[in-house]
Parts: sequence; structure tokens; C-alpha cells
Amino acid sequence: MLLWVQPSGTGVPNQLEASYVRKVGDKLQPFVSILTIVPHREESSSTPSTEDDSSITAKEILSRAYPDSKPGASILVLVNPHGGKGDAMKIFRSEVEPILEAAHCEFTVMKTAYSGHASDIAEQMDIDKYDLVLCASGDGIPHEVINGLYRREDRAKAFDKLIITETPSGSGNAMALSCLGTLVPSTATLEILKGSTVRNDLMAVYSQREPVKLSFLSQTYGIVAQADIGTEWMRWMGEVRFQLGLITQLAFRASYPCTIAVKYIAKTKDELSEYYRHHVNDSFNMGSLTDEGFRLKYYDQFLDADDISDFSAMDGWEELDSDACENMGIFYSGKMPYVSKDTNFFPAALPNDGSIDIVVTDSRSGFFRTLDALMSLDKGLHVWNEDVAHFKVEAFRVIPRPKPGKHPYISVDGENFKLQPFQVEIMKGVLKTVMQGGSYTETGFLDKT
Repeated sequence: MLLWVQPSGTGVPNQLEASYVRKVGDKLQPFVSILTIVPHREESSSTPSTEDDSSITAKEILSRAYPDSKPGASILVLVNPHGGKGDAMKIFRSEVEPILEAAHCEFTVMKTAYSGHASDIAEQMDIDKYDLVLCASGDGIPHEVINGLYRREDRAKAFDKLIITETPSGSGNAMALSCLGTLVPSTATLEILKGSTVRNDLMAVYSQREPVKLSFLSQTYGIVAQADIGTEWMRWMGEVRFQLGLITQLAFRASYPCTIAVKYIAKTKDELSEYYRHHVNDSFNMGSLTDEGFRLKYYDQFLDADDISDFSAMDGWEELDSDACENMGIFYSGKMPYVSKDTNFFPAALPNDGSIDIVVTDSRSGFFRTLDALMSLDKGLHVWNEDVAHFKVEAFRVIPRPKPGKHPYISVDGENFKLQPFQVEIMKGVLKTVMQGGSYTETGFLDKT
């Protein structure tokens, strides 16, 4: 796969220097070759080729090598040296940086030094200097970058200008897996350079006491949040920590009482299936963002509510079954299909359709039935299980009602969110990112309907 081409500089006519990648083992590595362009017979008898001719040829080749992106992009690289197993910088230097250099990208590397550092960088950065922010990390740094950009006074311009991407280097790499289809950093780098720019929906998460937080991946309350945030001390184990936490929660038939109301887009599985078929090939207008794109439809109503459990004035909203909420096992809402390796949790997720996917389980289903459903997470088949509710919404509200002496977690993009009533609504097409083939990684959802 070609990365860059330019005149060789040897003075030899029709000679070009080409940088490209090829697979070595399970990784991509860059190489350089000298190519000689042989002109057509009728061209060879005319005026001899010059260095300018070689430059024109090189530019033409580059334009064809990058049909969906800009060659030689200007990139801000943010490395989280402490994320995951602590080897993000090593991964960047060995797998990512050589490809960026071979592609003649202009890039600046910054290491994050504390929690929230990437947010501060994004809030203060000169957005005119860069085309793209590459997060050499897990999902925590993209989350911070997105929220830092949101804090800017020129947020619309910032989100319109910058592409946010991830080379997988942490314990959770959902953005890379869902958008680029890989957990191999070198392959992700190539996809970032060559893939299509797509506008992805974001989600606004807010409470009556906290400022708005943006989410690109998921929010969860109940078993999944406990398995994720409750095992933070085991991050050194990688993704295994989550699986252990999940099994423990299921074994104890943990339940997390709450009240939930939603604004449905597709309520039943049949409706959701039909919705997916209708919207899976939708195109999205890549026009410029304005401040209107950040207006929250339900924020003021929630903020001003005297009784947040009174949904009577909320037109089109419906409260979920009270018995199911009293015995809530998993409440998981998301925007991207893959939340981790072999975990296709939201197989019907679409990049910019203006919906949030929700998956719910009832703790009364028991250990073995719930485990049986979750055993098919790799293929996304769990959503068809009779013990799993699956629907699409425009917005939702969760009011935790913890048991005495219990302090359950709420997780937003894998990060701890203060235990309190919260509301989430969609923000359509706000985030620019890169996707292989212009859409999410294939989930096989249509094959199951």
C-alpha cells in the first residue's frame, strides 16, 4: 500500500522514490523503493523528461493513492503513557511513528501527564495547525479530547476542522475496533491515513448538578458498570478484568433498582430490524457545523424539573416497566457497535442516524440464561435472545435507586460518572473521525434478521 511518492533526487529522469507498507508477521512495516517510470513509445521520442515532469507524475500518483483523504496530513499525537499495560509510547514508536514518517506526515507528539490533560490540550490547542488528532491510547484519551473541544468557545469550528482518531494502545479500544476494524496499531495507522472521513453522532450526558459531558461510546448502569469501573484496580490484566467482573456480578444475581424513561425511535425488535434495513445505507451531509448542531433538545426541561421522576409533561417519552427496572441487571446504551475485542454489544448501531442503541437485561432471568445470552456477544446474537431487550432511542433518563448501603457505579465511555440521576440525548453528526469503507466495522446484523 503506497504511502508517499516523490522525485528520487538523483537527477535521473522518470525516477521516483516511493514509500509503502507491507505486512511482516501480523504488523505493517514501511519500506522505500526507487521506481523508474517508462514513458509510452510516442512520448519517449519527444522532449526529454525533467524534474518538473517527475513532480507532476508524483502528485498524480499521490492523488490516486489517497482518493478519500489528504496525503501528508498535519497531526497532533497524544500518547497516554500510563494507559492499559503502560506500553502506549513503545507501541507508538515501533508501529505508528514509522508509518507517519514514511507517509511524510507533519506530526507533534505530546504525552499526557494527568487525568484530564488531553481535555486541557484540546481546549487550548491551535486548531488551525492540525488536520487530525491521533490518540495513541485506549478510549479514555479520545473521550477527553472530545470534551476539551466541547469546552471551547469556538466548539463548532473545532469539531468542523479536526478529525479525531485512535491507534489502539489501551485496555479499551472500541473506537479503533468499531471505526477501523482492527486492534493492530500499525494497521489502524494505515486506515487513519487512507480511510474515509465520516461524521459520527455523539451523545450529551448531563445531570442537574454537573456540566454537560460528551460521550462517543457508551453509558451504563448496573452489572456492566460494576464489572468495568469496579475492576479499575485490575487494569494491568487488560480486557480479562472486565470478563471476571461480569461473571462475578452474574453469579451473585446482582440487581440495580432504578427508574428509566426513554424517547423511542424503534421500540420492538421487529421495528428495530426494519429501521436498520431502511437506514443502513443512508448518506450524511458533510456540510459545515454551526452552533445549532450543539443545541440540546431536552436539557432545559430536565434542568428545570422539580420532580425528575414525573414524565407526564414529556411529550412522546415512555417509562420502562417498573418491575424490570426494580430488578435491573444490565442497562447499557451506546453509539458504536464494538465496545471491546469480541464484544459486538450494539450490532445495529449506525454512525450518524441520530439514534442511541440500548440493551437491557432483568436480573430475574438468572445466571445461566443471562450468561447464555452474553456468550454470543462476539457475533452480536445476544440482542435476539428473549431475555434481552434491545431498542433505539433519541434520548433517555436514568434515576438510580440504590439499595441501602450500596453505591453502584455509572460508566460513561468507560470512565466513572458520579452516582446521580442523569439524562442522555443524541447530538447528530458532530464528531469527524475516520472509518474503513466509510462506515462502522461490519457486525453481521442484517444476516440475523
